[in-house]
Parts: sequence; structure tokens; C-alpha cells
Amino acid sequence: MNPYQTTHFATMDNSTDTILTPDQRLRVFVSSTLQELAEERIAVKKSIQNIQLIPVMFELGARPHAPRNLYREYLSQSQIFVGIYWDSYGWVAPEETISGLEDEYNRSGNMPKLIYIKKSSGRRDDRLTELIERIQKDDKVSYKVFTNAEELGHLIINDLAILLTERFNLTIQNKISEASFKSFNSIPSVPNILVGREKNIEEIIALLDDSSIRLLTLTGPGGIGKTRLSIETARRLQHNFRDGAAFIPLAPVKDHMLIAETICYALGIKISGGNILESLKLFLQDKNFLLVLDNFEQVIQASSIVDDLLSSTPGLKILVTSRERLSLSFEYLYAVPPLPDSFTNQNMKGAEYPAAIKLFINRAKAIQPSFNVNDQNIDIIFNICHRLEGLPLAIELAAGQINLFSPALLLHKLDRRLDVLKGNYRDIPDRQKTIRNTIEWSFDLLTPAEQNLLLHISLYNAGCLLSTLEVVGTEYGEDVYWLLESLINKSLLMKQDEEFQVRFQILETVRDFALEKLNALNLLDSFKQKQADYYHVSLRDLKLQKNKIDQTEILKCLEKEHINIRQALEFLMQKKDLVKIVEISWCLWLFWWVNAHTKEGYTWLKKVWDLYPEYKDGFDDHTFSILVANVGIMSFLQRDFNTFGESLGQHLTLIQQQDDDELIATASLITGVVKTIVKEYQIADVLLNTSLDRFKKIGLTTGISLVLSALGRNAIYHGNQIAKAKEYYKESMALAKQDKNEISVIICLSGFALCEVMEKNSDAKNYIRESILLSQSLHFYEALAWSIEIGALVAINENKLIHALTMMGAVDQLRKSTQLPVWDDLEAIILDAKHQLEQQMDPEVFTSAWNEGAAMSVDKMVTYTMEA
Repeated sequence: MNPYQTTHFATMDNSTDTILTPDQRLRVFVSSTLQELAEERIAVKKSIQNIQLIPVMFELGARPHAPRNLYREYLSQSQIFVGIYWDSYGWVAPEETISGLEDEYNRSGNMPKLIYIKKSSGRRDDRLTELIERIQKDDKVSYKVFTNAEELGHLIINDLAILLTERFNLTIQNKISEASFKSFNSIPSVPNILVGREKNIEEIIALLDDSSIRLLTLTGPGGIGKTRLSIETARRLQHNFRDGAAFIPLAPVKDHMLIAETICYALGIKISGGNILESLKLFLQDKNFLLVLDNFEQVIQASSIVDDLLSSTPGLKILVTSRERLSLSFEYLYAVPPLPDSFTNQNMKGAEYPAAIKLFINRAKAIQPSFNVNDQNIDIIFNICHRLEGLPLAIELAAGQINLFSPALLLHKLDRRLDVLKGNYRDIPDRQKTIRNTIEWSFDLLTPAEQNLLLHISLYNAGCLLSTLEVVGTEYGEDVYWLLESLINKSLLMKQDEEFQVRFQILETVRDFALEKLNALNLLDSFKQKQADYYHVSLRDLKLQKNKIDQTEILKCLEKEHINIRQALEFLMQKKDLVKIVEISWCLWLFWWVNAHTKEGYTWLKKVWDLYPEYKDGFDDHTFSILVANVGIMSFLQRDFNTFGESLGQHLTLIQQQDDDELIATASLITGVVKTIVKEYQIADVLLNTSLDRFKKIGLTTGISLVLSALGRNAIYHGNQIAKAKEYYKESMALAKQDKNEISVIICLSGFALCEVMEKNSDAKNYIRESILLSQSLHFYEALAWSIEIGALVAINENKLIHALTMMGAVDQLRKSTQLPVWDDLEAIILDAKHQLEQQMDPEVFTSAWNEGAAMSVDKMVTYTMEA
């Protein structure tokens, strides 16, 4: 038996109804314009009176009240609404925006309605046409067309008779089950305890306790735990509602037209023909009741029924679970989050586990009572839950494999999680027996366009930017925005707002499923090609070596896109499209350096360099020159001087023959810096000035600033020309600040600091502090390392030897953890200082200070240096 299945029952209510006096008959309110339909109003009045009902009409007697107050009061005391329309919309009072005719229809609310429209003479008012169209779209009432007063009179008699008959039958059927409903509670009992959801339940209950909230929808992807949360919430709240609560599982219902019937069946309302929805509305109209509708996403077209029920039943509240929002104006949403899967404090590991880990342990022990958590497997369990993104269903299915796999093997198997995450429980729906089934359920509910867009986004490991979709998703046109909103509403897409961008992401389990689909449809290669082509073009606009750009914003964007760019490079390498790899790398070298990805950039370009002899036919001289410059830059940044010599060192002349000033200037700059390191200062000066002339020729101030700072560094080491170095740094700094070129600003600050250290001036500290703060904000760890190393030299000058050694230990660890090479010229100074400290200090004190620095986080290292 499904634990979420409800029961239904019905018994006769023996309560006595109020006994009415004979004069209290049904009142029928007649709405129409007075003059053009005067004859018809007379006919309607007679028909109503012929069946012994009371016509309520504006013209029946003069009253000392304003017309608007009069018809509104008449309407409020009537039980049936009859609307008759022809060509006139009626008069609109000066202070009103609609006519009395439309106001009467609006105020009729859920009153039974009979609408009649006389064939137009061809002069119907536009606003009346709009009202009739609205009545049609509301789809809450049908209407009939008539030609004359006599025909209308016959229609009124017949339709009122049918209406009264239907209402009589509905009343009888409702009386049958009225008594049972007085304390109706059909919340299923679930044997498993609910883990880690107390805060969510409290938040949901608080929302349902709010008198202004009558419809609350729990949204989220399949397997997030919406059903279980709704059951627990309803269980706790059922006694807060006078007439109880009911849980209605809608997963078995495939036709949205059957929703009202399904609810009636669950509540024990016996239907024998007639309007089922009206039966349900009448049954609930005076109830104080909580209705839980579970798995609404597959019958989302039936959301108008929810609207009808809430409009006709003031005491009703509805809690819905759905992977897609109902999109009703009064709907409140609660996005069910994944279970927390990380420790807020590493010291908590022995005491309080995060909810996701608790759930895994709980379910694993249910399968294997001897299962124990220890120091060896707790980190593995954490990694399992983290890989499963805190998704309760996935965690339960994984824990269910503990009889077969050890935690370590299970974690390894999660590389193919869609195949591993299966369960054999007989009491859960088929759609939840595997994680693949759960996702397939959601995927099958999408339109073909939604499916295609989801598959497209799945390629982007780091999420897909809206600006990316606007370029690569041209086949969707303007519909791309609507499709994105629809996928968000269906809990398959998550939106992350960035400062100037919007990024869309999907759960990893959904992503795995989507990639499987792409493979099965033979679309994976074509989609990946489109992704690679996009980055090949778009990265030209994100080059850091451009004038007057926001480097901070571009660095942030490139860091977030880095994983996606890596995917594109992997695909291009697989296809051996080496030229595109070279052209993409040329746009990225400065980013790779600043954001400590030089090892990765070097690896890509070294692969291309090694493959070049086999694929050289695809390169012309210019492309080969870019390859040479690229390989040279990244080899230098990784201190692989052999590869530097083979590439840029040997082919600088070829580069200088190209019609590309930026390429020549950049290659000359890097070669000049290398010459400074190997102490060939005069050659360095010539190359750097060549670079400076080329950058000036094309007006690239970013390049000019970098060259000037390199000339400053060359001056420091070439005969200790401190004054000359400061002049270079001053000119570079002015240009950098003018262009908001923060990379060059940082380089200049560390250069100024080094100059002051050489002259033993205390001003060095100010430059160091400014450089450190800016380097940290950009995550420019190599510059941060320089600044702290120079800070250590300042500390030595001030005889703060332990501080100096601690800073050196911190930088040494930073370089190891981020794979940063050392700058040979500065390294010589630092190593000499370290050697002197080692000679002067007690070995234990030396080791203790060094280890203290090595144990520091980046933030602590920065704070320590700033305070030294």
C-alpha cells in the first residue's frame, strides 16, 4: 500500500436545517441596460414570477438612495444572477472607470449565473465586446444567444428550472457526507522519521498561519522532499482547522480534467452526474479546512480549479507540492532547499552532524544495523552527501546501497550516479525508485523547446550566462526568456544574480541525465562545438590587455567562466583544433597569470607545442607566431626556461616580421623581463624600449604601463638605479590609475615598496599595505606574495626578525598551495635574508616562526603583515 494514499468515507448528517417562512423565495437579480432592453426586461420579469421566484430589478420602485448603492445592495441580497446584453455598455459615472453593467457582473462573484446575449445590430460598444470576451475567457459560465423578448422569456424559464434541479441534487449529495467532514483528517502516516527539516517546517507553518496567505506552493526539483514536508506540516496543523485536513496524491492522475473528481473521491463526496466542481465548491463553502494537493506539476492546467475553490470557500487553505509553480496571482512560494551537507565547524564532527549526513547514517543503519560511523569514514560520507547536493531522495537511495558497497566504494561509484542510485522499496512510487526515473518524470513534462534549452545549458559546468544564451540560443529568439522562466518555475533551473550578469545552473544529477540524453540523441558534439565557437569569439571582448576596462569585473567573470572555458579547450583538443586553442589562449594569458592558473595555461600550450610538428599545416606564419609568443609567456611564468628558449627565445625574429604591433610588443616585453632575470640588463633595456614604442604606436596604455614597470624593475637590478626606477614607476602608475588598470597599479606599488626597502625608508610599509589589499581583492596571489616578501624585508630592517620569518613561511606555503613559481631576482634577496636569519636565530625559534607562518590562511597572513 502506498503510504501517501488517503481514505474516503461518507455518512448521513442528521442535523436539522433552518425552517424558512413561505415568503422567503429565491431572488433573481436581473442585470442589463434599461432603455435598449426594456421589452426584454419585462419578459424576464414575467418568466421569473411564473415559476414563483422573486425578480430583483433596479426599476421596481423609487428608493431614497444613490443608484450605485441601490443596485449593489440588491445584488448582495440575491441568490441568482441573470445578465442580458445587446449593444450598449451602459453609462460610466464620472468618478468610476467601468459602467454599472460591468460592476454588477464583477460583484456577482460565485453566484450562479445565466448569461444571455442578443444578436448585435452591428453597433456594439467596444467595451461591451471586451466584457463579453472576458466572460468567455473566464470559462466559469456559458451563455446563450437570443433574437427577441419572447424567445428570451422561454429560455429563462427552462434554464432556471434546470439550475434549481442541479442545485437540489448537489445539496442532497453534500448532505450525505456532511457529518463525516466535521472532523475529517486523512493525513497519511509515514513510518520513517523526518531528518533535518525542523526549520523548514516552522517556516512553512508560519506562512500558513498568516491570514493573508491561502495558497502556498512548495516548489523544488524531484527528490528534494516536498511530499514528506507537506505531510508533516499537515499532520501538525490538522487540529488547527475546525474541519480538519486532507492529503490528496495527484501523481496517479494523468488528465487535469479529473482533478475535481479525484478530490471529491478522496473527501467522500459521491457524485452522480452534474457539475463536479460545483459539488466540491458547495461542499467546502462553509468549511475551515486545509487541503494538501501533492504532485501538481503534471496537471498544472488545472490550476484554475484551485482559484475557484479558494474564491468560493473563505475558510479553505491549500498547500500544494509541485515542481512547477501554479502561476496564480495570490500564490505564495516556498522553495524547498537541499539538506545542509557541510560542517559549520570542523570541531563539530564528533558531536552534531549536518542534516544530510544524519539522513545517510539513519537510512544506512536501517539497512545494516551494524553500520558504524568513525573518523575514517565520516569524511567519505560527507563527500557522498556533498556529491549528491543534499538531495534527500538521492541520499536515501545511496544509503540503500550500503549492504553492497563500502562508503569509499560507493563514493567512487557515484561517478555514474544515475546507475548507482536505485532502490527496491515496494512502498514508493516507480518514479522515485531510481534517481533517473525522478528526473525523467520532470523532463517528460517539458515542451520540446524547454527540453532543448535544458540540454543546452547542461553543457556548462559552471552554469550558463544569460548573455551566452542570447548568442548561442538564437534559434529560440525572444522565446528564450520565457523558456528560462518556465524552467525556473519547474524547478529544473536555478538563477544566480551576479553584479552585471545572470547565471543559470542545474543540479549535477539533472546535468548527468541531460548529458546522457545529448549522447543518446547524437547531439553532444554539435552542442559542444557551438560552445567552443562561442568562447573562441567572445573571449576577444574579455581580454585584460585593453584600455579603460573594468579589470576587476572581467577577472571575476573569467574566474566564474573558467570551468566552462576549460570544457571548450578540452573539446578543441579532442578535435585537434589547435589554432582555436592558440587564439583563445592569447586572450587568456594575463588572466591565467593574475588568477594563479599559469600551470593550467602552460599545460594547454605545451600540449599544442608538442603536437605542432604533426599539425603544422593548419598554421600560417602569424598563427605560429602567436603560438610561439603564447608558449614563451607561459613557459616563462612557470620558469621552464628550456621551453621558453625553444619557442620565444628562438623565434622572436619571426614575430618581429609580422604585421601585428600588439604581438611584437608583448613578445618583446616578456623577452625583456626574462633578460632582466638572467642579468642581461642592457639587452633587456633594448627589448623593453622596443615594446614601449610598439605599444605607444597603437595607443595601448595597458601595455605601456606594464612595460614601464618592467623598465623600473630592470633599473633596480641594473646598478641599483633607484631614482630612475621610481621615475618609471611614477609614469606607469599615472597611466594605470587613469585607465583603472589595477594590475599595473599593484605591480607599481610593489615596485615602489622595493625601492624604499633598498633605501631603507619607512615609506615602504604604506606601499606594501595598499598593494596587499588590492592584490587580495583581485585574488592576484603572485603580487600578494611579492608584497608580503617585501614586507618581510621591511621587518628585517626594523629588527622584527620573528615577524620577518613568519611572513616568509606564510609566503612559502602560499606559493606551494597555489603552484606559484618564484621570481628569480627577488628570490635571491629573500633566500639571502632567510639564510642570515637562520644563522642568527635559535633553531627552535626559527622553526617555530616559520611553521607558524606556513599554517596561516591567506586572510590571517594578510592581517599579520598589515599589523607587523
